[in-house]
Amino acid sequence: MMKNDRDALVTGNMGYVVTLARQYKCELLTTDDLVSEGVLGLMKAAERFDPQRGKPFVTFAAPYIRHSIEEAINRVTGNVPVRSTDESLPVGSNNNYTLLNVLEDKDAPQADALVERDALDDRFVGAVDQLDERSRAVIVRYYGIGYGHMTMAEIAEDLGLKRERVRQIRDRAVRLLRKSAKA
Repeated sequence: MMKNDRDALVTGNMGYVVTLARQYKCELLTTDDLVSEGVLGLMKAAERFDPQRGKPFVTFAAPYIRHSIEEAINRVTGNVPVRSTDESLPVGSNNNYTLLNVLEDKDAPQADALVERDALDDRFVGAVDQLDERSRAVIVRYYGIGYGHMTMAEIAEDLGLKRERVRQIRDRAVRLLRKSAKA
């Protein structure tokens, strides 16, 4: 991958690093420090990323970013595991750190999962928009896109079709969506 491509990946995903960094709490490091460490992981991911493999860059980069942030926390806290929920500091330890100093913020949404889901949602909605009007009407109702999930009988009644015809339209539309996903 060329240097310009790597630079574009890094600059285009800085906001994602910030989102991931905010999921961590460490009294010894500011959010800016955590972001800086995450950027190092992002840069490493950009160097190793191979777009030919078909994996989205954000999905590929997330472990590198998390690892860099967690390593920084480990360095300043004396190698206390960051993400482990079943380990604690030994009784009588000379460390002045509590688990609250280094735990991941469990209340924060998992940004990598949200970004990946949003990207999939956008691709799915884009593919659905390519369907003809009746197929799109069946798919959005059946899968609950902008509607509550409806059964085939409810869709048939809503669109004035037979239930079997709704099934045929749904199956055809799903085949088309799969074909467009492979392309």
